[in-house]
Amino acid sequence: DACARKNKTESGEYVNRPSLVFEAFKVFQQELDTRHDKYERLVKLNRDVTIESKRTIFLLHRVTSVPNVEEVLNEADVRLDGVRLKIGHIAEELGEDDLYQFHKAFMSGIQEYVEAVSFHHFIRHRTLISLEEINARLVFMRDETMETK
Repeated sequence: DACARKNKTESGEYVNRPSLVFEAFKVFQQELDTRHDKYERLVKLNRDVTIESKRTIFLLHRVTSVPNVEEVLNEADVRLDGVRLKIGHIAEELGEDDLYQFHKAFMSGIQEYVEAVSFHHFIRHRTLISLEEINARLVFMRDETMETK
């Protein structure tokens, strides 16, 4: 084994003992595996957020061709609440970790959500939604995200 030191025992046999470098690399491997697993979970959540946000946008495009606009808007509200909960799961998954280490894993879904919320708000109120309003919808209490798991 290239990474192990060979030491003689009292009987003259060689015994492999892992070196400190090898042990350090095992720790690094575990840290990297943990980080990659988290990244993959975030990518999966992001995919769900993106898909449901796009479906909501497609639903909202039907507003001009349906007799009951309010019914479509209410269905979009329900879908956006579901997306919001998935974003809550992303926030929970991130925990105290540095947001910028993982932002590529989930940012496209957040952008799609903002587009869906903006479109919904515009159809309902005929005004643009403010950044503060969007941010206020994305403040989560711990119980909110835990309920849907």
